This record gives sequence, structure tokens and C-alpha cells, in this order.
Amino acid sequence: MKIEVSELALAKIKWLLWQEQSETPLAIRVISLTSGCSTPSFALEITEPKSDFHTKEIEGVLFAWLPHDAKWMDGLVIDLNRENGKFSIYHPHPSFMSQCPFE
Repeated sequence: MKIEVSELALAKIKWLLWQEQSETPLAIRVISLTSGCSTPSFALEITEPKSDFHTKEIEGVLFAWLPHDAKWMDGLVIDLNRENGKFSIYHPHPSFMSQCPFE
């Protein structure tokens, strides 16, 4: 399972986690959002890890996702836009695509 996180994105994620000042270890959950016939868009949230999450630790940060999102995680890229400070989360080469009746 390869998830690529840029150094800049990782630095911001670590800073966001530090701001939470939680006694409980926290994870960054990757959520796939519906986007019609193409690959989904993604969101990130800070959450407590749950037993049903799949996880991967990257440089001290725990990333988590639900089992049904696992197909999108291998090859996922998480970056940070230097101009607007927003995360960019995408899958450049998804391993599968659903059949789309609208194409």
C-alpha cells in the first residue's frame, strides 16, 4: 500500500495534529467522496482511530480509511498547494474505474 505525502503536506498535517493537543492518539482519515463516473474526490479529517479502520503510518502520522475505500488508497497522492494552503488529494492512476452509463 503506497500513499505518497509531500513533505509540505506532512508538515501541515503534523502542525494540525499538534494543535489538537489530544491525550488520545489521533489519525488523519482519508474519505472518498462521490464524484459520478470518474475517480472520487477526497477529504481529510482528524479523528480518533476506530477498530474498523485500515491504517498506515507515514513518518509518525497515522492515516486511516474505511475498508470500502481501500481500493483508492494504493497510489494516492496528498500534497499541499503553496499558494492557497489547501490540500490536494488525488489518485493519478486508479487501478479500476466503474462502468459509467453517461459516457
